[in-house]
Amino acid sequence: MLKTTVLLRKLTPVSKNLRFAAMSQINKPPEELEEIRAKLEELTESLPEHSAPLQRVTSEQKKFLLKRLLRREKLIKIEHEKGFPPIYDMFMRHHTYLRISLTEKCNFRCVYCMPEEGVQLSPKDNLLTNDEILRMVRLFAAHGVDKVRLTGGEPTIRKDIVEIVAGINSVPGIKDIGMTTNGAVLEKHLKPLVDAGLSKINISIDSLNKAKFELMTRRNAFDRVWSAIEAARKLLPKVKLNTVVMNGKNEEEILDFVAVTKDKNLDIRFIEYMPFGGNKFSNNKFYSYHAMLEQIIRKYGDSVKRLRDSPNDTTKAYKIDGYEGQFGFITSMTDHFCNTCNRMRITADGNLKVCLHGNAETNLRDMMRAGASDEELSDIIQKSVNNKKARHADFRHEQFEEFAKPSYDPHRRVKKGGSSLPSASKIQAFLSASSPKHSFLQNRFFSSDDFNRLTHVDIDGKVKQVDVSTKQPTARLAVAQGTLVLPKEVSIQIAQNTIKKGDVLTVAQIASIMGAKQTSNLIPLCHHIPLAYVDTRFKHDQEKYLLHARSSTRCIANTGVEMEALMACTIALLTVYDMCKAISQEMRMTDVRLIHKIGGETNYLGDRSLYNFEEDR
Repeated sequence: MLKTTVLLRKLTPVSKNLRFAAMSQINKPPEELEEIRAKLEELTESLPEHSAPLQRVTSEQKKFLLKRLLRREKLIKIEHEKGFPPIYDMFMRHHTYLRISLTEKCNFRCVYCMPEEGVQLSPKDNLLTNDEILRMVRLFAAHGVDKVRLTGGEPTIRKDIVEIVAGINSVPGIKDIGMTTNGAVLEKHLKPLVDAGLSKINISIDSLNKAKFELMTRRNAFDRVWSAIEAARKLLPKVKLNTVVMNGKNEEEILDFVAVTKDKNLDIRFIEYMPFGGNKFSNNKFYSYHAMLEQIIRKYGDSVKRLRDSPNDTTKAYKIDGYEGQFGFITSMTDHFCNTCNRMRITADGNLKVCLHGNAETNLRDMMRAGASDEELSDIIQKSVNNKKARHADFRHEQFEEFAKPSYDPHRRVKKGGSSLPSASKIQAFLSASSPKHSFLQNRFFSSDDFNRLTHVDIDGKVKQVDVSTKQPTARLAVAQGTLVLPKEVSIQIAQNTIKKGDVLTVAQIASIMGAKQTSNLIPLCHHIPLAYVDTRFKHDQEKYLLHARSSTRCIANTGVEMEALMACTIALLTVYDMCKAISQEMRMTDVRLIHKIGGETNYLGDRSLYNFEEDR
């Protein structure tokens, strides 16, 4: 592969035609390769023997190159090099997951998804063919997509479903093939699908009660679905169950679903009910994941364990200690996961949607049928992804703030502080213990009985900046102090002012002022405030070889100035270290602390023994 790449780099500008021809035809079926071969040979013959000064490409090397170019499985690396890069949006989210809707038809009429009379379907000729689907998969795989999920409608309705899975499985670079299904006709297709390459499956089941299942799906199919679940457990290492939770419909079955995981290795995903076309969404039907989790904690207490989520995972995962399976929550309404979204969707009629909840679509089907090359399709795909928003905005999350409070149960209408509920801090320990993800806005691991006093953390454990706009500006003062423990030789030279770099303490004083001004740039949640005064003084204890620094800051602002005082003191000591490190690196900074602050809602008066500070300068 490396040899091929090196040869490509040696070729003249004429060879760009060769590379373009090879790459644009990469997805052609084998029977068309003879025509491609003839074109490549024609282009190869036109190459000069010397493609660049001091670089010689022999006829044997040309033949070797031609042979390699015609082997599709060897072209992925070249393909990336010539213009099929990984797909990133403007927020640096790397897109590696493609969802493909195989059909608009569904044999269920779930109350949260589709009206009882169904929806108007696209003409059959508008739907993607098997070959068009596979071309899309090959193109996206060339861009680094390695996970494909087949959806619908109901994907198992499609007669060529096994052939589609087998075709996708043959595409280089695809590691996982998943499918989301209602399971009604899955069992008869399951073994052929797994043999063809299906590796993951999600089965929708919204009730464990037959009568309620029929009420929610408008179909009498519970036994068939559960039989398919049991069959899938025998063929696949893990089976996921999707359960849409609705207030007044099935919220009282949450504990029943969790109990199923005791001796079955199932991953049950409770999904917040959400609005989309035709499902007649109502706030009264909404049931938040906080309310779901409260039910579970009330039952299982400390046995509920938070699991580590995978990067780009849409689920907050938990399990009951000692249980074989697990459960989780998909929180599209109360806590969206747009920050780590790596998904794209192809609709059944061939439109690219970069956001499931967005209205924007790009018609790839018509471009393919009009003869567009892979390069042209690649260009329009990247442009579409570039327009992806930071988050979906077809509804406002703020309207669900009341539902998102951990102690609010929309079914029981129990208000915060009710004796039947676990403490807010205990619930928060579970809600906020989210695993690290590659994202711009992350949850953090923490558990504190003083959670409600953490002003820089919201109800879900995410960081936030405190809003001080409603506070009145007042005069504020803060004083911080720290110490640098010095080796004897450093202490002597500071006292004698013989450090080669210059006047150590004067430089440190200036640095402390500059550092205080940069506090809001270095501490993420600090506010930028108008400093009125910064001053740092030093006290040199030559007998104990200690250098004490004390920094004072003042301002008239809406918030305090103590972080600026701590920053000034720290920068002063670090500057002394930098000025003296050529003599010794055994210096040690210690005891940086706030001495006192005055102004605002509260004053702080620290250790009074530190108040007497007679500085040397």
